[in-house]
Amino acid sequence: MKPTIVVRNLVVAASLACASAVALAQAWPTRPVKVVIGVPAGLAADVIARLYCEKLSKALGQPVVVDNKPGATGNIAQDVVAKAPGDGYTLLYAVSNSFVSNPFAFKKLPFRVDTDFVPVAQTVRNGLYLVTSKDFPAKTVPDLAALVRAHPGKYNYASYGIGGFPHLVMELVLNQERMDMVHVPYKGGALQEVVGGSVPMVWEPAANAVPFIREGRVQALAVWGYGKRNPATPTVPNIAELVPGTDVGSFQGFWAPAGTPRDIVMRLNQEITKASRNPELIEKIRIAYAEPVTSTPEDMAAEIKRESVKWAQLIKARNIRLD
Repeated sequence: MKPTIVVRNLVVAASLACASAVALAQAWPTRPVKVVIGVPAGLAADVIARLYCEKLSKALGQPVVVDNKPGATGNIAQDVVAKAPGDGYTLLYAVSNSFVSNPFAFKKLPFRVDTDFVPVAQTVRNGLYLVTSKDFPAKTVPDLAALVRAHPGKYNYASYGIGGFPHLVMELVLNQERMDMVHVPYKGGALQEVVGGSVPMVWEPAANAVPFIREGRVQALAVWGYGKRNPATPTVPNIAELVPGTDVGSFQGFWAPAGTPRDIVMRLNQEITKASRNPELIEKIRIAYAEPVTSTPEDMAAEIKRESVKWAQLIKARNIRLD
């Protein structure tokens, strides 16, 4: 076959593929859209995802339904979406640790976060609080650092499993402040153990921590994840105010499988951005002590890349492994 014919055939094939993608985007959606999420029903991320899916259902004219696939720190849900067609009918809703820390804590994953997914839009920033039992002697982070340095290895801290943000954030603080503490992972209920004095402290999700803080059942030493102080607790300092090098954050958002047409990604981004600016939704989100945010897909990708470098360094320095 002559070279000119080959080139002409390639151009025609590319044009047909482009036209097909445009047609798909224009017709989409003609059936329900599934949003896979890697946490059980009822947790804060699940509740927030459902709020956004309700808005998307109304905007798109098709049901947008949540499919919970919990387990493996979000990897099960990611694997489902990574293997799904890039047609706009399967999306992922996840917390950013699935993209910025898991790839470095797991030796091998059945997907690649940098090539198997397309960022769509951020939804909220959510935080953790470093809370201690009421009678714990340290009342501030500097007090805690001094106490732990004076008694290395004596004090414990709780988390909800190796590699989750409650674990990683504490390891980040320990690394920066050169402190030695013992990690005690729980499957659940760590906050109650702190209240009861069985373990002195935990980085607790805001939705659980803030009511306990307001009721005086625990002490709050710092907050992390919002990039600032949380308006719900304006007197509690952000950890970055106290410990240099801890200015990393956490967000939730939507991703699509690789190959999803750009027009579909941008339509989703547009509708998610509208939802994040909806006063009714904002009020519901803030009940969970999260802060709505907006982003372009490019902004989201840039933040993932930037935060991944920081978490990779920490995970290597602290030798954190999940398999």
